[in-house]
Amino acid sequence: MSATKARTKRRPRRRNAGSLTALQKELWHAVMVAGDLLDDPDAQMRLKACHAVSQAAGAYRALLETTDLEARLETLERELAASKDAPGKWAA
Repeated sequence: MSATKARTKRRPRRRNAGSLTALQKELWHAVMVAGDLLDDPDAQMRLKACHAVSQAAGAYRALLETTDLEARLETLERELAASKDAPGKWAA
């Protein structure tokens, strides 16, 4: 078996694309697990956990902003679609 075939054979199958909600749950779980390690007796593990929490917190904040904007956009789109039935609502 060639090296290329061996490499491609070991690759796991790709999962279907997930939703932002699923990603938010997974990321929050990762934050909580890393947060539990902040009390580890090993100083090196605490340092790694601190880094992981800070990195995940930034990603989680950005994800919250994205999901919030997505929800607001969906609301505006629904209101705009409904306004076509009531033309005076969005008139300038």
